Amino acid sequence: MIGKHIEDFLYDNTSELMLEASAVATVGTENTLLHALMVLSSVGYSSIPVTDNLGFLKGILSLAMIINGVKDTENYEWDQLAERQVKEVMEVNPPLVLEGAELEDILHLLVDDNYLCVVDRNGKFAGIITRKSMFKKINHFAHEFELTHEVKRIDEERIEAAIVAPVAERRSAASALRSIW
Repeated sequence: MIGKHIEDFLYDNTSELMLEASAVATVGTENTLLHALMVLSSVGYSSIPVTDNLGFLKGILSLAMIINGVKDTENYEWDQLAERQVKEVMEVNPPLVLEGAELEDILHLLVDDNYLCVVDRNGKFAGIITRKSMFKKINHFAHEFELTHEVKRIDEERIEAAIVAPVAERRSAASALRSIW
C-alpha cells in the first residue's frame, strides 16, 4: 500500500501523468500495415495504440508485430505491407487502466510496459500514461517532498506495534470464529 501523503504528492495532478488522446499518435484498425509503419517511423515510437473509427481502444501495434505480420515461414513478403490491415496483427489485450486508476496499479503495470493506455468506462481511448512521466513525478517527489511535508522517523517499537498488534488481533478473531463453528 502506498502511503496517503506520498500518493497525494505523486498523484495530485493526474493531467501531469496522462498524455491526452488528442496528443497521442494512433492508428486505426482498418489502416494498412504500411500506413502504420509510416506513422510509427514518423513519431519515433516502437509501438502505438490502435483505435476504431469511434475512438475506442482496440489494441496496440508494434514494429515487431508489423514485421512479423509480413513474414511467412522463410521470407518477408514486403508487398503485404500495403495489403494487410492493422487489426490482423495487433495485440488485442494491451496494458491499460481506467481513468482515475489507483496509483499502485499504475506503478505495477509500468514495471513491465513503457506506457499504459487509459480508457474511460466505455472503453473509449482517453490517452496514455508513460513510464517517463511517472519517473518525472518520482524524481520531483525525491527532490521536493521534504520541502512541503514534515517527515518524522518513527521508532522501531512503534513500527512493530503497528504491524504486530493488528496481526495478533486478526489471529485472535480467526480463532474465535473457528471455535464458534
